[in-house]
Amino acid sequence: MLMVKDKLKEQQPIVYHTLKNALENSRLAHAYLFSGPGGSMKKDAAILLAQSLLCKGNTFACEECDLCKRVKAHEYADMIYLDGSETSIKKEDIKKLQKSFEKTALEKNGRKIYILDHVENATADALNSLLKFLEEPSGDMTAILLVEQMDRLLPTIVSRCQNIPFKAMNTAQVFKETKEEMDRLDAYFLSKMLRNKEGMKEISESEDYQHALYCFKKTLEEIHISVADSLMFLQLEGFNAKQKKFGKQACEYFFSMLQIFFMDCMRKNTLENENWYNHQIEKMCNKNIDYVRILQILMQGKDKLLRSVNIQLLIDQILYQISEVL
Repeated sequence: MLMVKDKLKEQQPIVYHTLKNALENSRLAHAYLFSGPGGSMKKDAAILLAQSLLCKGNTFACEECDLCKRVKAHEYADMIYLDGSETSIKKEDIKKLQKSFEKTALEKNGRKIYILDHVENATADALNSLLKFLEEPSGDMTAILLVEQMDRLLPTIVSRCQNIPFKAMNTAQVFKETKEEMDRLDAYFLSKMLRNKEGMKEISESEDYQHALYCFKKTLEEIHISVADSLMFLQLEGFNAKQKKFGKQACEYFFSMLQIFFMDCMRKNTLENENWYNHQIEKMCNKNIDYVRILQILMQGKDKLLRSVNIQLLIDQILYQISEVL
């Protein structure tokens, strides 16, 4: 099994070498700010740094000893992890953190570490309390803040931390890491739509996504036979004006799937072990089609989704324009 430090070196080489140099030369900051999009290994790197501050491994932590395992499981007595991804971090949480760290360390190492995940979701009072905490750093304490939206943090908090930016994973990396965990076609589409692993499985199981996938498959199968039939299907079953159950989100997924498909047709890309998808590409590639024009139509459609628009009329318009190209 690949170690976190090896994955970090592969996916975030700048972050890896920055932390490695700091650990080797004992030039550690009292507070770190790991900034970047979701799915970019920020939390993994935070746990690895916490382990490395405590483990007697060579530079980076060994990741295998009992101490490393306790840190990863959030069972190390002098490490506190607060997650602001689902509920906001409140002033009471920061006060409780401060009070806990005022006491003598429980572990023999003596070092105290706190990790605040999605710190941008903290309340204004919590951020002000955190700022005061950061202004009075202790030699045996390390703060690691994880943030996706830097503009929601106080500039004074940012200035008191060493900012280490994380890059978004590329689609190939995301697909490689998720294709065995979920349906291959879902992993392929969502890796291109999101470019991060977080939430992909949840989205793949959502009604909006599943309906968009159903519409995508049915539309491709119908459009080879009759464009009129594919339009009829979308009007009656896909995005029925009377039901209004599926709106902009499902429509956006649908347009994105079509975009990815026609891009693959243009480049003659195929998807390994996905016979249905590859067969559709083969059938479409046998036609003389202006793929660039189709992609422009779909991009215009997605742009219109950002404004107030009648979904059913938009679907009709987009498919009619695509039918003219076909």
